[in-house]
Amino acid sequence: MKSYGEFCALSRALDVVGDRWTILVVRELLIAPSRYTDLHKALPGIATNLLAQRLRTLEEAGVITSEEQPAPVSAQVYMLTDWGRGLHTVLVDLARWGVPLLAPGIGDDHSQGRWLVFAIMALFPERADYPSLTVRIIADGDELLLTAGAGGVQTTLTSPGGPADITIEGRSDDVFRTLSGELTDKPTAPVSGDDAALQRFSQLISLAYTHDLDVAALGPRTLTASASPGHTPAPVPRQPPRTTQRRG
Repeated sequence: MKSYGEFCALSRALDVVGDRWTILVVRELLIAPSRYTDLHKALPGIATNLLAQRLRTLEEAGVITSEEQPAPVSAQVYMLTDWGRGLHTVLVDLARWGVPLLAPGIGDDHSQGRWLVFAIMALFPERADYPSLTVRIIADGDELLLTAGAGGVQTTLTSPGGPADITIEGRSDDVFRTLSGELTDKPTAPVSGDDAALQRFSQLISLAYTHDLDVAALGPRTLTASASPGHTPAPVPRQPPRTTQRRG
């Protein structure tokens, strides 16, 4: 393991997780325990020997562990240790800081629907007053189930076709813009559900974290247009974009 050689908590943390790809391996294991093949598929561009090295280093450092899973998995599965899961808050805060960098959209970048799990963690800070709602998200080859309620917002990978109050389907960047509730001339993903569910969905996205207002200080808010630093524009009422009512 490379070291900065400094008696500093930050530099010693970077000794463990600061190498290229390491944080993204942790991201994947925060989303779900994974087999080696799952990780390699979820990290396009990483060499197989480098992935093996990063896993070995993280395991030696006590950040992750692994165990053999029986059929139907029949493979070694990697997961975070309790200490490794302590990176959750750090990485979500870092992702929240990076939310504005998603504004240009996907472009030529790789995109996987599973990465929305982490983006949604960044959008919805822990709180106890989210409306009760389930949202099925279909994006870039993956299906996710977002569950909101008094316990906060949780998002997991799920099997296709299950029930939900709301369904959103589109490219990951369009889905992200829909969930963040931002007014934009770029495409947003269509939302379908009945009237009551659409109303709760509108309430949910009104609580999404964005950088134009301090959500912690102001609480629930209406959507505001993009603002220059130091300027707070007038609030604009917001509605779920491109909604489709589903009766019954």
